[in-house]
Amino acid sequence: MSDGAPAAATVDGFFRHLADGLPQGLLVHRGGRPLYANPAAARVFGFADPDALIATGSLETLLPAIGSGWQSDTTTRRVAARRRDGTPILIDLRAGAVDWADGGAEALTIVDVTQRETSDAALRDSEASYRRLFENIPDGVFRITEDRQLLEGNPALLKMLGFDSLDELRTALAQPDHCTFVDPDGWDRVVAELKNSGQVRDQQAQWRCRDGEVIWVMLNMTVAPGAGGSELVFEGNAVEITEQRNAQLSLIHAKEAAELANRAKSEFLAHMSHELRTPLNCVIGFSQILMNEMFGPLGRDSYREYAHDINTAGNHLLGLISDILDISKIEAGELEIFDAPVDVGGLLVNCLTMMRDRADAAGITVGVEFDHDLPELLADELRLKQIVLNLLSNAIKFTPAAGRVRVSAFVGDDGGMVIVVADTGVGIAPEDLERVLAPFEQVRSATTLTHEGTGLGLYLAKTLAEMHDGCIEIESELGKGTTVSVHLPPARTLDTPVNSGRRTATRQAVD
Repeated sequence: MSDGAPAAATVDGFFRHLADGLPQGLLVHRGGRPLYANPAAARVFGFADPDALIATGSLETLLPAIGSGWQSDTTTRRVAARRRDGTPILIDLRAGAVDWADGGAEALTIVDVTQRETSDAALRDSEASYRRLFENIPDGVFRITEDRQLLEGNPALLKMLGFDSLDELRTALAQPDHCTFVDPDGWDRVVAELKNSGQVRDQQAQWRCRDGEVIWVMLNMTVAPGAGGSELVFEGNAVEITEQRNAQLSLIHAKEAAELANRAKSEFLAHMSHELRTPLNCVIGFSQILMNEMFGPLGRDSYREYAHDINTAGNHLLGLISDILDISKIEAGELEIFDAPVDVGGLLVNCLTMMRDRADAAGITVGVEFDHDLPELLADELRLKQIVLNLLSNAIKFTPAAGRVRVSAFVGDDGGMVIVVADTGVGIAPEDLERVLAPFEQVRSATTLTHEGTGLGLYLAKTLAEMHDGCIEIESELGKGTTVSVHLPPARTLDTPVNSGRRTATRQAVD
């Protein structure tokens, strides 16, 4: 500056005009005492205007570095500072000597970089976190171009494929004859799907490792955001699923083997049932001849009793064989339903008539009830009768003497036919209700151990009901009895009732 006062004043006015408009902070001091501050500097240190900053008389609190061996130079340095309220900040500081009105001074250019430094630190932390995640995630993660140039790959990917370094894997992928995919067209299909939909989700593929081992992987890939130019970049991850895939294949093979064994069992049972029924019919027929003494007296009553025992046992065995044959047909999908109009009331009466001798022998009262205008049912009469007979047989079998068994039929609220068999027998525990509907299952207890049976009755009734698009419901209480309801759909209820009047039948068994 000039030594003359007028010139200094002119320069000072011009200097202030320029400095006050600068976006950077500008501060002039001498020995830590502020001489000039522009508005930007005042804002950096939290003052309302430059005069308030200058009025503090010292910069040591705001800029501690000035009081600790500060050396002026033209290098930009990042130093710690404080705002007026004590808040710590970071500033980029550049210092230089200047002539001031009454002697030498130091000019400081100040830029507040606190927010920038915080953002940069957060960005560095974030990048470090993602890098750690990338390096440590157990899935294989990669970035790759359409022509198989590997841009990035994490350690899990290298381990999965058997490579020691990323450069080794890059070199291998660059070879024309190398293909990670066992299927030579596998990569092309992945690229085509990425170009078409922008992503690949849960795609299973076979990869060949460095040592030739083949593994199964699950791929998920997307087109990299912001990938520019003609070269497409894909990001993705690969999860090895070899063990899961092998386990799945083992389950499939085991299932197929079980189904094959089940079919073989069903075919064997069906064949053996047919083979057994032929001689058994002869046994039953000849025992019937002996019982009736069709060709003359047997001579002793015991022979007639033995013939009766043979006939009873033969019929029982024939019933079991017939049940097993039906199950074999059901499991083989060979049992057919032949629908026709059925007089349900007449069928119930017929079934009860067939079971009366057994009920009489057990000292059980049986009865049947239905409305006179009960409509006909579209069903297979033979199979419907089989359902009712199985349910009646079970009810009589597990009802003690002097008990009651009742069979009834009515149209439910939904328009479907309901057939109910109720008894006052031993009942079934709640935990056994589901089990008794399985084949060859029978609840064993002190009250049922003496009863014969294979546990097929309820299963057959349930299966035959389902073949009619219906279902079975069981309500039971130990010591009080069981009620089994067969629900058939409304579509099987015909509009035409059987006008045979109200038919009921009850019978008291005799000792």
